[in-house]
Amino acid sequence: MLREVWEYLTTPASPLARRLGYVTEAVALGARHRRQRRAWAPHVAEAHRFVLEAVGSGGRLLVAGSGRLIEVPLPELAERFGEVVLADLVHPRAARREARRFCNVSLVEADLSGALAGILADVPAAGTPPDLGRFDAAVSCNLLSQLPLLPLEALERRGVAVAERAAFARALVEGHVAWLRASAPVAALFTDVETEWVEDGRVVAREDSLWGAALPPPDLRWSWDVAPRGEHERRRDLRHRMAAWRNLNAG
Repeated sequence: MLREVWEYLTTPASPLARRLGYVTEAVALGARHRRQRRAWAPHVAEAHRFVLEAVGSGGRLLVAGSGRLIEVPLPELAERFGEVVLADLVHPRAARREARRFCNVSLVEADLSGALAGILADVPAAGTPPDLGRFDAAVSCNLLSQLPLLPLEALERRGVAVAERAAFARALVEGHVAWLRASAPVAALFTDVETEWVEDGRVVAREDSLWGAALPPPDLRWSWDVAPRGEHERRRDLRHRMAAWRNLNAG
């Protein structure tokens, strides 16, 4: 617990990120990864393989949702590309230390949803993601389903109707896909598309992670045991169904 408190207090972040809970989430994710490193290992390996396969090499690479770099094979990417830009709202200190090892890796602190300032101003709208320039390849790393979560909590606290919140979430998801496609000719993406709760080996509940947004059939699928029994709930496992697209601009 002391480690998490210290990390929260010392993580460089904007007031916006702190107020809306993004620093808390980043710290909690690191703690969960330390507890569940073995359970997460197959997912992390799949993510690394997919990223390296999808983005190719050469020129400029954008990594959206780089976060703690758990799912980002940064040494290999830094070797393959002339420039690697890591973009997220919060870059924990461990990720900053890792990035400093490579002279061609830079960090961009940005609200990739484009919606957070509007939420704080009580004008909830999907907004416009930031223009980070053009890249030869871009990859969104397990970010798509996460973009609406904390904004939705803020809207719920303000009493925004369920239908309006759902439309807002879907617009964020679709806006991110459009932004990613416009960022580079090679636009790769992996994300959870469904959440499952498993009890005694049986799926007892499912939930769409993308709020009904339509995407083409994925190139790859795998499962991620994100919270085995005892981590999130006493009797149930929490599992994510993952999907990955090598290039959303293909075809």
